[in-house]
Amino acid sequence: MSVTIPRQRIASAALRPVLFSGEQEGVLGGVDLPVPRMGDRFAIDIKTAQLRQDDASRTLIAALTAATTDDAIISIGQPGVSAGASNGVVSGNGQGGTSLAIRGLVAGQVIPASFYFSVIHAGRRQVYMTRAAATVSSGGTVSLSIWPMLRFLTVDGEMVELVDPKIEGKLSGFDAGAAWTRNRTDPLGFSIRERQ
Repeated sequence: MSVTIPRQRIASAALRPVLFSGEQEGVLGGVDLPVPRMGDRFAIDIKTAQLRQDDASRTLIAALTAATTDDAIISIGQPGVSAGASNGVVSGNGQGGTSLAIRGLVAGQVIPASFYFSVIHAGRRQVYMTRAAATVSSGGTVSLSIWPMLRFLTVDGEMVELVDPKIEGKLSGFDAGAAWTRNRTDPLGFSIRERQ
């Protein structure tokens, strides 16, 4: 079970791709070819500001400590989510590749390019990014062009988190724990990398 990490005094958060794709070099000066693979995914690198010695900071440190043996989950916290945004669900079984059909959204909602969202598949979240802007139809449906390619075949009705997407996976970088000076805890840095 994943431990929810509170977004306590986050100074910066950077999503980065974790690539399993590659390049096939051309033979004797031939064309180099991209080799896409289904395993591409995301990680997030987070740095906090200096923490106070208070209940909120202790809650953050407790969650990070527990996540060293369990997985961690944290809100991506991306800017630019419109007030009219809504979550939806996967529309149809067996989707794969670099597009995803979603239903149950607010008609007219615009989903911009480079927008991160999470899909809950088999009880775990996976993060994807839109490659182009899309507008939800009057029927509440949209087909998104996404990166990376889907890492599973979809199941109709799975939750798609557009409003408050989260990343879930292995916590790293908190091995040394938290250090404190007088009545303050030094800034923390950690990463969460998707497992699937």
